[in-house]
Amino acid sequence: MSLTEDCCKPAPPAVDDAVGKEELVADIPAYVTGSPSASAAVLFISDLFGFGAPLLRRLADKVAKAGYFVVVPDFFQGDPFIGGQGENLFEGLDTWLPKHMPNGSVGDVKKIVEYLHAQGKSSLGASGFCWGAKVVALVGKDDTFNALVQLHPSLAVASDYEEVKPPIAVLASPTDSAEELAAPILGARTDIKSFVKVFPTVFHGWTVRYDENDPEIVAKAEEAHKDMLDWYAKYLPVTATETTTSSSSATTTLPKTIKELLPAKLID
Repeated sequence: MSLTEDCCKPAPPAVDDAVGKEELVADIPAYVTGSPSASAAVLFISDLFGFGAPLLRRLADKVAKAGYFVVVPDFFQGDPFIGGQGENLFEGLDTWLPKHMPNGSVGDVKKIVEYLHAQGKSSLGASGFCWGAKVVALVGKDDTFNALVQLHPSLAVASDYEEVKPPIAVLASPTDSAEELAAPILGARTDIKSFVKVFPTVFHGWTVRYDENDPEIVAKAEEAHKDMLDWYAKYLPVTATETTTSSSSATTTLPKTIKELLPAKLID
């Protein structure tokens, strides 16, 4: 799927209830949440609207509560896509995108990975949203990450799924080309674990750009969030030493595995 109108539709207003903080990670501005002492980290790579989206940060906090340290970098360096309104949603994309091609962020991902390894993170996951899902595909061609999740991917091509190495989950809307690309290619591979799920009644971007006042779409977003947590519980093995809602909370040792922290229905 290429970038479409759905990629360029901004999210409805949402409550900003983030509990993490902004700091530099490998000299890159980032939102961080979760226990710094967690042994596993998850990298969130945003859609073209950037790392400041309230619902993206809320989801990062949710993953952090499961025992992970979560980093949401600003790969756009303060220049997210703003776009137009109404029939002019693509306005400015032709000049914005060449400055922010996904392959240009691969080097920044490597810097963050080196930083996280230096901080003692023994296993790493990466979740990419729309534009960010393409970055996940590009950095998923080796064994750097233990598990990957793409949420409503865009800019996908066959080689993304032919060459990916870690276990990968693809959570998609009907317009994301998952049934044409990810499903048949990954389904034919026996060398990696994969999971492709198309949500038939949702729109592109629904996991982090939903209307909080629409119970039906909120439920679909939460279903996808649970699918992502399920994937990490299976393929991102970690022992959580701290579960917290804030990266600045006091340390409390809780020697439980992530699987023990999640309800059984998420991991069966």
